[in-house]
Amino acid sequence: MRIQFLFFVFTLVITACQSEVKKPLKNDNVVVKLDNKIKYAKGFDIEQFETYKIITLNNSWVGSETSYKYVLYNNEKPKEIEADVFIKTPIKTIACMSLTHIAFIQELKLEKSVVAISGCNYVSNLKTKKRIESGEITEIGSEQSLNYEMLVDKNPSLVMAYGINEQSNGYINKLKELRLRVVLNAEYMETHPLGKAEWIKFIAAFYNEEKKADSIFNQIENEYLGLLEVTKNINQKPTVFTGMPWNGAWYIAGAKSFQAQLFKDAGAQYLWLDNNEKSSLVKAKEIVIDEAYDVDFWLNQNSYNSISSIIAFDNKFKGFKAVKEEQLFNNNKRVNLNSGNDYWESGVVNPQMVLKDLIKIFHPQLIEHELYYYQKLE
Repeated sequence: MRIQFLFFVFTLVITACQSEVKKPLKNDNVVVKLDNKIKYAKGFDIEQFETYKIITLNNSWVGSETSYKYVLYNNEKPKEIEADVFIKTPIKTIACMSLTHIAFIQELKLEKSVVAISGCNYVSNLKTKKRIESGEITEIGSEQSLNYEMLVDKNPSLVMAYGINEQSNGYINKLKELRLRVVLNAEYMETHPLGKAEWIKFIAAFYNEEKKADSIFNQIENEYLGLLEVTKNINQKPTVFTGMPWNGAWYIAGAKSFQAQLFKDAGAQYLWLDNNEKSSLVKAKEIVIDEAYDVDFWLNQNSYNSISSIIAFDNKFKGFKAVKEEQLFNNNKRVNLNSGNDYWESGVVNPQMVLKDLIKIFHPQLIEHELYYYQKLE
């Protein structure tokens, strides 16, 4: 009996030990959940821990290999973690250096958190414009002429900025010297329209609104992918080119850019696919005139609103196939009195609407849709 009792006790001890080993440890150094799965965006990653999350910005601007780590925590600042910025969430106020940042915040219904904007005159969203008019939102100037005193006075929870090149470090470092919490947003570098839209998850993380962002993005993605089903069997793909010359140079979207991806998804053949550029490149005006002469569609003519004004710029354009057949469309249908273009504001979070416009332009018989960002030039 004594031997049986000792064996029973030994068995209980072993079982208890095994149960203790299997019990999950509550450790902030272990990822306990992954709510934010990034599908298309290449510029950032989010790791979700039990009491904080880490956002890694992979590239701050074109040519930069510097990454930044932002640690977002709910209550206590995590110890023994290195980061470029620590931010307590949810944030209460924000200053935005780009109107695309505003678009994401508006989509999340969090526009009341915005206290300062660079470029108030160019804002398209009506709710935000009203808050500007009432003085709830302050103009803080541009990168070269920022009102640092105003920013310090506002003392936002964070300043969402962006960089173009190494020179951007000038104003970014100045903001940091003033002890303002600066976060860089590199949405503009994404090469896929859905990748750009997915930055709503980046911004939502600072508000602890991940679930809302996931829901919004899933709707965008589903609609976009549904439109791809509409165009996937197109055999006859019209050709398209973009832009207008400036001082003898013609800036065009690269073959690996989000613009080229949109044309492909809309069932069109972009003229300049013989390069690996992800942003833009420059061609001589005369070269473009020669290459684009027989192209079917001409899009995105900057501030031009009529065919006659384009011909007046250069009479050679009169012979273009797209001009003779009146197939010119510009993405400036939603421009305000100060020349602020909503295409460059809300378009970033509405790639499915941009794609609808393009499908309607290239293949009008495929969908019922009234152009939203684009308009036909007469």
